[in-house]
Amino acid sequence: MNEPILVMDAVSKAYSAAAPILKDISFSQKAGEFVAVVGPSGCGKTTMLRCIAALMQPDQGQVLHNGMHFFDPPPWLSIVFQDYNRSLFPWLSVRRNVAFGLRDIDKRERDERVQTALQAVALEHAADLYPWQLSGGMQQRCALARSIVVQPKLLLLDEPFASVDAQTRIDLQDMVMDICKKMSLSTLLVTHDIDEAVFMADKVVVLSTRPAHVVEEIAVDLPWPRDQLTTKESPEFLRLRHRVYTLVRHQAQKHAGANREELK
Repeated sequence: MNEPILVMDAVSKAYSAAAPILKDISFSQKAGEFVAVVGPSGCGKTTMLRCIAALMQPDQGQVLHNGMHFFDPPPWLSIVFQDYNRSLFPWLSVRRNVAFGLRDIDKRERDERVQTALQAVALEHAADLYPWQLSGGMQQRCALARSIVVQPKLLLLDEPFASVDAQTRIDLQDMVMDICKKMSLSTLLVTHDIDEAVFMADKVVVLSTRPAHVVEEIAVDLPWPRDQLTTKESPEFLRLRHRVYTLVRHQAQKHAGANREELK
């Protein structure tokens, strides 16, 4: 009952002897918990996410889902990528894109689940349009619907709001939080946006510069539901934001200093 849904146990990964990416990353995620991962640009967050998804295997350590190791993506895991315009099939309608991952179930259940997912992301009116007929925010909502329609236990979000405008980003943040809370969905968000991480998460994991390790895990005890204005103006939000920003900035400065030394 208390088994973490995700455990990163001393995970290390290198693309070559001269290019270590991850080093002894360890943290865990409880069922239903929303975890955000932040760190300096290029520190290896996406590589870590690929190891979590079993799209690649670590060189050392292990990734456990419900206490089990997987060599292929677990069937209960879904991913939403940053590049929504590459993740959708342009020749399929919104409805068929959302239904793509549903196999071996009867048509009635498939149609019901697709309709529920489309309603959750407010895309019922666009069900018969094609991705190229949608705005960027609508395309990302379609990708989100495709991820939740399979009723995953763990949702991975790889910078999912980075390619949309500021207002759309805010709307998508609110939508994702609402969906994840209603579904009690364990969610892991990789982001460069510190405000986003603190605002959305129950816990923020701060990574170091490359090769990345966990610098600190910070519990976010902000009350739910959260509001874009009220929450972000609260003293506790500002305190947490300052703490995370200070840690990330320190790591970025270390990285810049190391680069300057190499150039001497």
